[in-house]
Amino acid sequence: MEEHQVLRLVALIMVAFLVLPGVLYYARRSSRQALLRSIALWLAIAFGASILYTLLGPL
Repeated sequence: MEEHQVLRLVALIMVAFLVLPGVLYYARRSSRQALLRSIALWLAIAFGASILYTLLGPL
């Protein structure tokens, strides 16, 4: 692995440690249907962003 790849991996892990507690808290407090709806919404947003990035490239 090159240095910038290692730094990206470390940054991704740091973001996961920041986001994961909030996701777990939300999962415990909401109903299963609301949780699945939220997951589907975020997956749709990520899919749309990846399609736009593929079509338009880095700006």
